Amino acid sequence: MQTGIIKLKNAPSIVSFAAIGGKKEAEGPLGHQFDYIDENDRFGEDTWEKSEAQMQKIALTTALNKKDFASSDIDALFAGDLMNQCTSSAYGLLGFDVPFFGLYGACSTAVEGLILASLLIETGHFSRTAVVSSSHYYASERQFRY
Repeated sequence: MQTGIIKLKNAPSIVSFAAIGGKKEAEGPLGHQFDYIDENDRFGEDTWEKSEAQMQKIALTTALNKKDFASSDIDALFAGDLMNQCTSSAYGLLGFDVPFFGLYGACSTAVEGLILASLLIETGHFSRTAVVSSSHYYASERQFRY
């Protein structure tokens, strides 16, 4: 058995994606690359935690819509954020009615999700998965300050 290296027989592919941001992201050098920008960072919500949940919902909806996919086309959803028990992910993605794998890898959450999703596709357990990762500055900052 080889250790440390996982080699897939079938290369996974990313067929759709979305990037969602706030005012600061829009002001940065990649601001024009975002699919959706919320100018007040609230995403229509009254708390930062709900705002982050809405960010995830908008991101997944946007990625699905780009390829005319429905949530029923997704076999599993890997998602994470920096809140206790992946609160923003769990609540933001609840309405998609897709099996949910909550990830807490901080900065590695997106890559962790991609690795896990590709392994489960490779083994034939799933055909199509989604990976969502977020970090809302105001929600995370409060989480780690208190």
